[in-house]
Amino acid sequence: MRALIIGVGQCGTKIADLFSLVDFEALALNTSRGDLEYLKHVPHERRILIGESLTGGKGVNANPILGREAMKRDLPLVMRKIGSIIGYEDVDIFFLTFGFGGGTGAGGTPVLAEALKEEYPDSLVVAIGALPLREEGIRPTINAAITIDKLSKIADSIIAIDNNKLKEGGDDISKAYERINYTIVERIASLLALVDVPGEQTLDASDLKFVLKAFGSFATVGYAKADAGRIKSLSRLITRSFESEGLYLEANIESALYGLVAIHGPPETLKAADIFEALNYLTNKIRGKQIFRGFYPDPREREVEVVTLLSGIYESRSIEDIIITAKQYARSFMEAKEEAENRKKELLSGLPDFDDVYAKGIPDGEYPDIEEVSERLRREKYE
Repeated sequence: MRALIIGVGQCGTKIADLFSLVDFEALALNTSRGDLEYLKHVPHERRILIGESLTGGKGVNANPILGREAMKRDLPLVMRKIGSIIGYEDVDIFFLTFGFGGGTGAGGTPVLAEALKEEYPDSLVVAIGALPLREEGIRPTINAAITIDKLSKIADSIIAIDNNKLKEGGDDISKAYERINYTIVERIASLLALVDVPGEQTLDASDLKFVLKAFGSFATVGYAKADAGRIKSLSRLITRSFESEGLYLEANIESALYGLVAIHGPPETLKAADIFEALNYLTNKIRGKQIFRGFYPDPREREVEVVTLLSGIYESRSIEDIIITAKQYARSFMEAKEEAENRKKELLSGLPDFDDVYAKGIPDGEYPDIEEVSERLRREKYE
């Protein structure tokens, strides 16, 4: 199958850059020239500065309104570039990578998603977005909530990555963000690498597209990996991939409609009893009861890798916390704004106009003659 990765904004282009490193077709879009130049792997001809007439190439300072306008202004250029990359071969899935809390990504991604759905109706548009940290403050939270609402009406699925997982390790901030970005790429790349590949039970492109065509709901990609010689229970390893320790989103997987599980490893380790025990457990656990399965015995492998995709999720604590916080802030802000307006009106009510205070105005003949003043000033200048 063919996928095109399109990174939007600082966060999104960094993720796209890692996809490019592992040989995926990638395109980088940003309002910041400096951020585009920072990339290491996306070819320069596939880096597009958008909104330069609006921002001067200096970014939008986390303002999604400017991000939206920047994408709209240069959308024809972006779509032409996408068309030149695609050529005559169809794309199965567009993956749009971005940060929910930023400006270019939050504002521009819904605009691009809508254009792609219209231009390529047979392709899926899947948003892969990083949720902001709680400590980042209210502005990224507001951006994230509004962007979630917009994308849920356009995208086929939204794969949300909770950046609050950053705090679970002891890495410094740069390494923590890098780890999150690498994790996103590792999981998606591992999943796509197993599609349409021969195996005991094969997942094809239509299986993946069916699972991801999930009505704008949320999806999450779980992952587990271990050395084959150290695995005491394959069933437990598979289960880990779709439990909280294997996911990067706090979600109730019981609310999921669809699932897809790919298992790759040495043949002697992939025991049928363990595999079906874990998959039957997952099938009974999710609401939709539909699990697509792929088994890939490979004698060259020394590790077992499990990738789990769950979609059609409507219950997620990570998402709900953002939405609830944004709603509460919006309500309190509007109340404060209304109160300020009322206090201003109350304070200023009853004041007279100048004409009321200075009822007589300026008597006739007391206005200065402009021509006389101008002539006098000219004479004084040359005398």
